[in-house]
Amino acid sequence: MKKIAITILTVFMLTVFLANVGYAIDIPLRVVVNGEEVNFPDAKPFIDANGRTQTPARFIGEALGATVTWDGNAKKAVFKMNGTTLELFIGKKEYQLNGQKKQMDTEALLIEGRTFVPARYVAEAFGATVSWNAAIKTVYINMDKTGKVENEGDTREVAGFIVPKGIDLMVAGADEDSGYEAVFTISFLRKNVEKQKDDMEKILLQKFSEDTVKEIMSVVRSKVNYTDVIEERYFYDKKTDQYMYMPKSWPTRTSTITLFIYRKGDKPF
Repeated sequence: MKKIAITILTVFMLTVFLANVGYAIDIPLRVVVNGEEVNFPDAKPFIDANGRTQTPARFIGEALGATVTWDGNAKKAVFKMNGTTLELFIGKKEYQLNGQKKQMDTEALLIEGRTFVPARYVAEAFGATVSWNAAIKTVYINMDKTGKVENEGDTREVAGFIVPKGIDLMVAGADEDSGYEAVFTISFLRKNVEKQKDDMEKILLQKFSEDTVKEIMSVVRSKVNYTDVIEERYFYDKKTDQYMYMPKSWPTRTSTITLFIYRKGDKPF
């Protein structure tokens, strides 16, 4: 009787555990454009039968900066931005880009009165780069070509940044208890300091305005040798409403240039 009770208890605990595991990995699909997660207030993105991420047309279009209209007679969604016109037809793999007919491996869908379009084809039509992180079910879209990172197939995500693996620049996420979300560190003990600076600039451009990154990098590039000194600085990015802090970089052989990215809404002083 005791063995039966133990067996029943074991089965019950395994059932609960497996159920919890299944729940834990059922994370929602996300779309991040230039470091900002796109908000889908009602209809949510999903993976279609062809393995493509389908998103509500209006929200993905506006996140990219395009105007979106619906032609009910032709049953097509029309996206326009910077002289480029993209037309996606409901239920058809054929689409038009600036009047030229092209083919995709999926199709736009009309579900409960809402138009869904494949995010990759819309983004790439306007010159963006697109990557997919299956582990966290996230589509990353980068509209800024100057911020494009190398080795897109071998990257990791840190606080919304896409960071190539194998680079000497150190990019780390922060603990939830801290006031910042990421830390960038250039080390003069690591290889090719100038390459670390270039990588830092590319990654920062994924999220912050060009003016802010230019201001940061002018300070970073002023330290050419480890003997050079950088006094502590604060930076503010209007685009994301975020503060950044660069502590003093001392003239030692183990010298580093460190940039703390504070969470949106938090102030370092």
